[in-house]
Amino acid sequence: MLIMFVLFLYIQTTHCQSTITNCTFFNQFYSNYSTVNNQFQFPNQTSIILTAQYDLFSTVGNLSRFQLGLIYQFPSIATDLVPFPIVFTCSPNVVSCQLETMAGTTSVTRLGEPITVNLINVNYTSVNIDQKSLYLRQGQYQLSRCLLDNGQLITDNQTIFSIQIQYEKPVGRWFVFLIDRREK
Repeated sequence: MLIMFVLFLYIQTTHCQSTITNCTFFNQFYSNYSTVNNQFQFPNQTSIILTAQYDLFSTVGNLSRFQLGLIYQFPSIATDLVPFPIVFTCSPNVVSCQLETMAGTTSVTRLGEPITVNLINVNYTSVNIDQKSLYLRQGQYQLSRCLLDNGQLITDNQTIFSIQIQYEKPVGRWFVFLIDRREK
């Protein structure tokens, strides 16, 4: 009986070391460093909704530093993207995750297969440090199976992080400015 208990304890301890428990989005980071107040909403600890705003003054020459929560135009790929930092409470060393684009997102009409994406360093001026990030379009995304730089999985297989990005609608003279700027 004692051998069975020790074996069970060893299996449980080994299994616990392979994942980090209680990993959530670091909501305080997003709230403290966002460009505009109340840009981020947190339905729960593993979900974020960002209402991103257009960066009216970015040019191709200064797209190496970003502000959190802004939409940037990337002329080389003819699209607008939001640099989105992936910051968890459990570890700052996340290097990759499974990313799934949800149905109904922009031009996606059916659920896609999750793909492994490597996070890249992006410099955010409001934080003045590099943060591991993804460039995302307007839409809904799910992250799962995130890995640390040492290969350790940070969550169990059932934990899914949800990100929803919606673009703010430009109004008034800023809308005219945006149209003029994009036609050039």
